[in-house]
Amino acid sequence: MVFQSLKKLNYRYEVTTGLYMLESWEKYIVNGVICAGFALLTYTAINHLPTHSASFMNQLSDYATS
Repeated sequence: MVFQSLKKLNYRYEVTTGLYMLESWEKYIVNGVICAGFALLTYTAINHLPTHSASFMNQLSDYATS
């Protein structure tokens, strides 16, 4: 049951992104680029989002008090 739902999810991913028509080595490259982009996005969000949100909250509190 779980395997079938994962298989269906993978099929939907491949059809939506157009990967179903690529060869397996091309799929590895495209999926690697997508995973690397997601990893960089996660890294950036973890490292920089707290700093930016603290700065934003400081500015918001300054605007609210003045």
